[in-house]
Amino acid sequence: LGDVYKRQMYNCPMKHAYLIIAHHEFDILNKLIQAIDDERNDIFIHFDKKVRNCPSLTAHYSNLYILEKRIDIRWGHCSQIEAEYLLFETAGIRDEYHYYHLLSGVHLPLKSQNDIHEYFLRLKNKVVLMHVPNSDYQTTLKIRRYNFFMKNFMHQVLFIRRLNQLLWRFSICIQRELRIFRNRNQLYVNASNWVSVPHHCITYLLQIKKDVLRKYRFTLCGDEFFIPSELENSYLKDRIYYDDRLLKCDFEGGANPRVYTLADYDELVNSGCLFARKFSHMDMDIVNKILNHILADVKG
Repeated sequence: LGDVYKRQMYNCPMKHAYLIIAHHEFDILNKLIQAIDDERNDIFIHFDKKVRNCPSLTAHYSNLYILEKRIDIRWGHCSQIEAEYLLFETAGIRDEYHYYHLLSGVHLPLKSQNDIHEYFLRLKNKVVLMHVPNSDYQTTLKIRRYNFFMKNFMHQVLFIRRLNQLLWRFSICIQRELRIFRNRNQLYVNASNWVSVPHHCITYLLQIKKDVLRKYRFTLCGDEFFIPSELENSYLKDRIYYDDRLLKCDFEGGANPRVYTLADYDELVNSGCLFARKFSHMDMDIVNKILNHILADVKG
C-alpha cells in the first residue's frame, strides 16, 4: 500500500474502541495506553471491583473512559463474560466504532496504530478471532457440564480455594456417573477471549445478552466459548475470520501464559502479530523497547 492510501486511511473517520480489563500491573497498563493513544481511538477501562485504589491514567489524543460500574471478576467464572458485556454496552452507547478490541491490562501492541488500522480496514468488517488448542473432552467439561463452585475456585484464602475445588470435582464426578449434560444440541467452538470485532457484531451480541448469560452461567472459562459459539450459530458465521497473528501468547504447556522478557524482543517484533500478552513490571526493558519500536514507526 502506498503513502496516498495510508494518508486516506489515517483521515478515515471510522474510529476504534479499545476495551481493557485490568486488575493489576498498572505500570504496564500505563504503557499500553501510551501505545494506543491516538485520535482515531477511544479507550474504555474496566477495573476489577476488587481493586481498591484505581490508578490515575491520562491519554493525550484518545478519549479515555473509566467505567464507574465494576464487576467482581473471578477466574473461570461467568463474571468474566459480564465484564466484557459491560464494556461492549458502554462503548456501544458512546459511539459506533469500526472495531472493538478486547484486551487485558497486560497486553501491548506490536504494531503501530497506522498498521493496525490499515489491517482492519482491509478486512471489511470481518470478526477476527484466534484459535486456541481444545478437545471434545475440554468442551464437554467446560460447557456441557454444570460447573458449580467456580466463584471461589481460585480464592486467595487457601482453605476456601481447596474446599471449592473439591466440591467442584465432586459435582463433576456425579454428573459423569449420572450422564448429565446441558445444551446438548448446540455446536460449541472456542477461541481466545481476546477478540477484535466490528460494530454489527457488538450489536448482535448485545441483542442476545440475556440468553448468553443464562446459557453460560455455570460454565468453566465460558468467555473462551461464548463469542465464537454464538457467532458460529448465527447469520454472522460467514463473517468470522481466524487469524493467529491477532495475538502472540504462549502457554508452553502451563495454565498461565508466559511472561515476556527482553530476551523475547526479536521473537515478538518479528512474529507478525498485532498484539502480545503478557508483560510484567518485573521487566520494563522489553515494554519500553516495544513502545519505542512502534512509536518510532509512526514518526517515521
